[in-house]
This record gives sequence, structure tokens and C-alpha cells, in this order.
Amino acid sequence: MRRTFTAAVIVLTALIAGCGSSHTGQSTAAAAPAPAFFAPHGFDLSAMDTNVKACDDFYRFAVGKWRDTHPLPAQYSRYGRFEELAERNREVLHKILEEDAAMTNAAPGSAEQKVGDFYAACMNEPAIEAAGVTPIQPELDRINGISDRASLVTELNHLHTAGFAPLFRVGGTNDQKNSKMIIASLGTGSLGLPDRDYYLRDDDRFKTIRTQYVTHIALMLTLAGESPLQAESDAQGILDLETKLAASQLTRVEQRVPENTYHPTAVAELASMAPAIDWSTYLQNLGITTTTLNVSQPKYIKTVSQLLNDVPLENWKALLRWQVLDGAASTLSSAFVREDFNFSGKTLSGTKEQQERWKRCVRSADQSIGQLLGQEYVRRNFTPEAKAKMSSLIDNLVAALREDIPTLSWMGPETKAAALTKLNAFQRRIGYPDKWRDYSALTISRASYAANVQAARAWAYHHNIERIGHADDPNEWGGFTPPTVNASYNPPQNNITFPAGILQPPFFDPNADDAYNYGGIGTVIGHEMTHGFDDQGAKYDAQGNLRNWFTPDDLKSFTARTDCVANEYSEFNVAQGININGKLVNGESVADLGGATIALRAYEKSLEGKQRQTIDGFTPEQRFFLGFAQVWGENMSPQEATRRALTDPHAQGPFRVNGTVQNMPEFWKAYNCTDSDKMVRDAAKRCSIW
Repeated sequence: MRRTFTAAVIVLTALIAGCGSSHTGQSTAAAAPAPAFFAPHGFDLSAMDTNVKACDDFYRFAVGKWRDTHPLPAQYSRYGRFEELAERNREVLHKILEEDAAMTNAAPGSAEQKVGDFYAACMNEPAIEAAGVTPIQPELDRINGISDRASLVTELNHLHTAGFAPLFRVGGTNDQKNSKMIIASLGTGSLGLPDRDYYLRDDDRFKTIRTQYVTHIALMLTLAGESPLQAESDAQGILDLETKLAASQLTRVEQRVPENTYHPTAVAELASMAPAIDWSTYLQNLGITTTTLNVSQPKYIKTVSQLLNDVPLENWKALLRWQVLDGAASTLSSAFVREDFNFSGKTLSGTKEQQERWKRCVRSADQSIGQLLGQEYVRRNFTPEAKAKMSSLIDNLVAALREDIPTLSWMGPETKAAALTKLNAFQRRIGYPDKWRDYSALTISRASYAANVQAARAWAYHHNIERIGHADDPNEWGGFTPPTVNASYNPPQNNITFPAGILQPPFFDPNADDAYNYGGIGTVIGHEMTHGFDDQGAKYDAQGNLRNWFTPDDLKSFTARTDCVANEYSEFNVAQGININGKLVNGESVADLGGATIALRAYEKSLEGKQRQTIDGFTPEQRFFLGFAQVWGENMSPQEATRRALTDPHAQGPFRVNGTVQNMPEFWKAYNCTDSDKMVRDAAKRCSIW
């Protein structure tokens, strides 16, 4: 399934969304204008380290003091301005959840009832503790009852309908060549480690992690009732099996090439490709009647089929038990939660302490019933005036890019016309959906937190499956709930999305200096817009279809320019022996450069006819770049830095800032940099697209 390109890591990710409640998505009263978050200038003077020259290390100059005064909290593997804002949003959600949980007269089936009961069940630790592993025992019993290959496939079918993803997963996604339609797509399943590299690399650190992973699996299986000896044997078998699956997957860089994951296949042909599964019956059991589907990774599916024939049944049963246990661990008693955190949090990410229960419950509610909860968040935290100002900012950036495209020296008239057509077709989504999803079919109660999460997971999966064979709904927001601190561009829909959660300081403050807003949310807008023209997005036309609209010469020039950015970022070292993978972060880094370039031009245009002001000693352009840099302030554990370098298509904060301004003459001019300064990239290596 094709992923949305995002501006940053999702801090409050949503698995499902929907509505049908008495909560309203509109502000019912005009909010009094709030003071600017830091000051009218917007940027945070106390965050800056002015002992460092801006032209030597602009990131340190802009956020050095913030990093010094905000050491990595024990509950985080990464903490930055995104998390800082997410914490404020979480406080708003916490208040909503506490209020709804305290209601004794909420109408059955109402948003208040479902939101309140979900949170109350999550906070009921005595009940969760008493339940132990029993919430998933029926699933474990079903797995233990597998007796042959046919019943193994039947169990896979059952687990998939429940929202788990062992071995593979079928879901609905936009047809790459007919983007207005939703088709079935067969993709890879879930693995316990973050990426194939964790299974395949020979570095000592990854060998150690694999050893720790086996120990972790064995401990979890023992908690679920296996004998220590059996659990140890099963754990090693699970690692061996997952390693075979990981080895057959495309790398993350290979997956960034859309053509590599688009393989429309007849179900009859799939039966020949992977004969170990009766695909017609499998799909019918999911409620899918299509005769064709996209197979995103044919090699992987062939490997799965071969392994289903070759691997002993007991190994498969162990893997399925582990996947159910791993997927449900956070909803079970404290022994499971603690061990799950010890590996996933401490070992893989370097997080020292687990967050308080209420924070985990807020996050779980946002993930599970995000649009029910999000409607009240919007009513309290996002005014129509803020939405209107955001729309105006987007208008200004679209206008700046519309003026820029005709001036590009490397793009010919035919490609320019197509680029303008695509830009003019951009759709925008600001704050929250125009139409909320209907949650009426989802039952939530105070009886069992684990049951609520599982019900929400299954509901979300069926909601996705039901879209197959129908026209795409442009109102679908995917994984974004209103409090999400993120933004996105979706190539098949050719739209840009900005949830209400990110339209808050330090990204956006309607009461602050324009330089701050253009540097903050303006660069985010520009980032998402230019995703439509990065190394992936440029392969989709104005209708969102996978189609080359570049002339051959222009495509060659464009590729050389995006390769320049990939080469630049490959030079950045994250940890010993670990550099950023420039090809993995290419799209995001191209969008960072494009976003800052277009946002600055839009800001300069907004200054026409106005008196230029120097505030706190900083010119308008200097304030713009400070607004850009300060949203990327962050600290990160070494383990998390390594994980992100291997798995995240975004570069880390210092490189996003310095890697961008090193290529911008406008920055050099604003801060009077010379060719000998570190923030001025060698002329032979400088990258320019827009």
C-alpha cells in the first residue's frame, strides 16, 4: 500500500477514524484573540545560541539553547518541537476524555459514551491486571488448534479479518493508474523488528539486537503460558522464519519507486504465483469479490507460498501466537506491558521510562476512535478564523509556485504546462474532515480495554475493505486525526492535508509576525506542495495517476537535480558506521528545499508595499529562516537515531535545517555568509530545483 509522504514523524498516529455523534466539528463561539505564543516576533529568542555563527552551524544558532535546556526526557527516544506541541494537544484530549469518562448519563452509542467508556476501560488497571492474558486466549486457542495446512490458512484468514497482519495483508488503496478507484492490494505482513536490515546486517549492534529479540520473544511466550524451554525454541524459530520473510522484501529505497510496487494481477494468476493459498476462498472470506488485485511485492508473496509448504506447522503456530501476543501486548496486564516496553522502548529506541498510564490511554484513544475524540478537540482548539488564515497562506504559496514554474531554466514549455496543470488541480484539506466517519457499527464498553482496542482494529480493517471496488472518497483522511501533529501530500489524490493539531505554535500562530508563520507553517505548506514534484510525486499527473508527464530531456535534468540532494544527504553521519541513506530521504529532502524556497518567495511577495521591519535585531528574511529552523529543534537517543536512519524517509532535524540552507543563496545573503563558511555548500555540489 502506498504511503502518504509526511513532513515529519507522526506523533499522534490514528489507525481509524469516524463519527455519528453529538460532538460538533465547528466552533460554537468566537474565541478571544490569544497573545502570540512567544512574542509578536514569533520565534523564540531563548532557544538561540548566538555564541555560534549562523553561517557556521545555523541549526545550533537557531535552537542550540533549546537543545541544552531540553535534554531528552526519560519517556522519549526523540523529543522536539513536534513532541512539545503534541504534549499540549494531549492535555486538551486528556480533559475531554476525563469529562466524558465521568459522565453517568451519556446516551448509549453516543460519542460521549464511546469516548468515555474507552478511556475508563483503559484506565481501569485492576480489571486489566485481573484479566492477564485472557483477552487474547481465544485467539491463542484457535492457533493451537491448527492441525494442517488448510486450517493454518483458515486461521490466517481469521486473523486478517480481526486486523492482525501475519505474513501478508490485503487492503484497499487507490489504483495507481486509475486513481479515482479503490482496488484491492496484497502487501507484506508485519515483522517484529523495525526493518529488514535489523535481520540481515552483520554489524555487531544488529547481531546483539537479534539476540535480545529472541530473549524478548521467549519471555513474552512464557508469560502467555509456554514452558521456558519451549518458548526459547519457538523464539529462535520465529527469528529464523522472520529473517526469511525479511530477506524477500524490497528495501525501503526500492519501495520508493512506485513502479516497483504496482503489479495488477488476476486472482487466477495469483493462484499460480502462490499456490499454497486458495486465493478465491480467502478473498471471499474477507468480503472481497474482485477478480484482480495489485500484488505490491510478487517475490515476497512467492516466498510466503513456498515457506507455507516447507516450514513445519509448529513453527507457523509459534509465529502466529507471537504476532497476536505482540500486537495485543500494550492492552494486557502489566507484566506484558513492561516486557513489551523493555524491548520496543528501551532496546530499539533508547527510551528509559514508560509514559504514565493516562498518556498511553490518551494516545490509544486517538489511535482507535480518533475522529470521535477529534471533533471535540476541533471545537475547543481550532477556530474558523485560524482555518481561513491557513487557507490564505496556502493561496499565497500556490501563487508563488505558479509564478516560479515558468521561470525554471531546466524545464521546457511542455513540462511547465503540465506542472502548472497539476498545481492548479491541487486539493487542500485543513483542520478536520468536512464529513466525519460514522462509528455507529463499533461497540465500545467499560468491560474490557483489550476488547475495545481489538474491536476498533477490526472495525477499521473492515471499513478499509468496504471501500474496494468503489470510487475514492476525497474526504478520506487516512491515518490523520484532527490532533495529529503532521501534514501530508497524497499523490493519487493530489491533495495536501494539514490537521488542526499542527496548526498551533510553534508552527502556526495567527497573532505572530508573518515572517514566523511563513518560516514555520509556510515551509510546511511549501514542503507538502513540492512533494507533488519530488522524485516520487513527479511521477503522478494532475489526476493522481502514475504517468510520466516530463519530456525525456526535462526528466533527465530533474533526476540529476534530485540526485544532487540524495548525494548531499548521504554525506551526513548519524552514528558510528551509520550515515543517512540519501536515496531513502530524497523525497523529503527535496521537499524541504522546495518548501523553504517557495515559502520565502511567498513571504517576500507579501512584503511588497509594506515597510520592512527589523525586530530584535533580525531582518524579515533572518526571522523567516529562524521560523523555519526552530520547528526542527530536537534531541534524540543513539538507538532512535540509528533506527530512523534505516527506516525513516525524513532526515533528522539538524540535517533538515543545515542541509536545506546550505543550498539557498537567499540564506547566505540574509546572514552575510561567505564562500568559506560551512553553511555555504561548495559550488560544484550545490543543489537547486525551484
